[in-house]
Amino acid sequence: MSRIVGFTEQQVLTPVYRADGSVTTGGTAQLIVPRAAPRSSIVIQNTSTSDTLYLEFGCARATATVSGGKVTAVTVTNAGFGFTYAPSVHFLGGGNQLNGRDLGVGYPNQLAPTNYAAAHCVMSGGSISSIVIDNPGSGYDCAPYVQLLNDPNDNYGCAVPSTSSGYKLAAGSVFRESYNVVTTDTIAVYGATTGDSWFFMYTT
Repeated sequence: MSRIVGFTEQQVLTPVYRADGSVTTGGTAQLIVPRAAPRSSIVIQNTSTSDTLYLEFGCARATATVSGGKVTAVTVTNAGFGFTYAPSVHFLGGGNQLNGRDLGVGYPNQLAPTNYAAAHCVMSGGSISSIVIDNPGSGYDCAPYVQLLNDPNDNYGCAVPSTSSGYKLAAGSVFRESYNVVTTDTIAVYGATTGDSWFFMYTT
């Protein structure tokens, strides 16, 4: 009697990857994993004895200032590290106010109502030193959200984690994402003490 192909014979394996590590230089941020193809889950555990670790996800960050309907300044709030190409700058929201609330910021796919602002990053040593406004735009009711995105050729640039920036992970604690909410961005870690360690596992 012949067997039915695919019935009790076929297995689908989920690849599991490990990126465990330890802090090589205390007080200095380091990359755990680069930007990747979609991940279906990640688990990060702080395996240090007593120290807290700090995690950052994705690109550097900045905020915009608006005056007279135009973007007048862009302030870098997290310069990032490890960039080989300058990130791109995008302005989201900043228009369509209703009762003092900016509807555009609540819906990132809605841009400012008229002339969109444009800017570019100035780099120094793998970090963003400043952001130059190329076009201040017009028609902004309030400051738009500044979205910085890694260049398609840059898989390693990441926001800098520190004691004042990032997800706080106490010793023994676990950070977990799975199913339909899993970051595919770069992930970096900061630990104050050389030798602080973590367990990291992800599936694709």
